[in-house]
Amino acid sequence: MLGIVLGPAAIVCGWLAMGRSWAGSRPVTAVVALVLGAIDTLLALILLAGATTWGPGMF
Repeated sequence: MLGIVLGPAAIVCGWLAMGRSWAGSRPVTAVVALVLGAIDTLLALILLAGATTWGPGMF
């Protein structure tokens, strides 16, 4: 589950690249890193929750 580690790392890197603020102009790459990190983290948590249930899991 590399997404558990890389997702929050991408969120932190995106936040730091944005200057730790929502105000002002934001670099597109920083926003992309923040959004993709959030998506990656969410999917990793969903798949991890599905893997802990009885049966074949999520996928």
